[in-house]
Amino acid sequence: MTIAEDEAPKERADSRRKRLRLIEATRAAIAEHGLAASTTDITERAEVGVGTLYRRFGSKEALVADVLLDGLAEIEAWATAALEDPDPWAGLSDFLYAFTEAQLNNLGLAEFTSGNTQKLPTEVIERNAVLADLIDRIVRRAQDQGTLRDDVTWRDIVLISLAPIGGDECLGARRGKSQWRRTIAIALDGLRTPTKGVLPPE
Repeated sequence: MTIAEDEAPKERADSRRKRLRLIEATRAAIAEHGLAASTTDITERAEVGVGTLYRRFGSKEALVADVLLDGLAEIEAWATAALEDPDPWAGLSDFLYAFTEAQLNNLGLAEFTSGNTQKLPTEVIERNAVLADLIDRIVRRAQDQGTLRDDVTWRDIVLISLAPIGGDECLGARRGKSQWRRTIAIALDGLRTPTKGVLPPE
């Protein structure tokens, strides 16, 4: 093997390592700072130059889109698992906990699901409709089982997932790390049959 042939695999391995570092750094940056995370923040976390980001992905927006697509694919996998759960109510409950926690821990994801889709390619924005359809199927399945009140829609479920996201204090009561689980548990009790009241219009 010549020196040039030996160097080529090393360059490819180094390139892969830089690509992976950029992806991991972007995940961390948008989780902490949201979709407006800066190019500098990403490259400093990845310990690479800005030029490396542009050579590998073309733009910061393209890199963010790739990371978001991975995150959304994971959420869609949770939704699919919920649809395959033999117990529709358990599937709904597990998904709501997982979806809420994902948004709570990732500011960028929470911004995206809340409608901040500026500068994102169409293929990413379209995942909103895919996910909404999956959640609608989860809801209808639990209603067919008779465990979810029949006046609840998928919109109620996704808006409930946002309930624990917000301020950390109200009237002197501070939110602890596990408060979001209590909030979702209380919400699930209100969603479950038998129905004790009538919901106002959406």
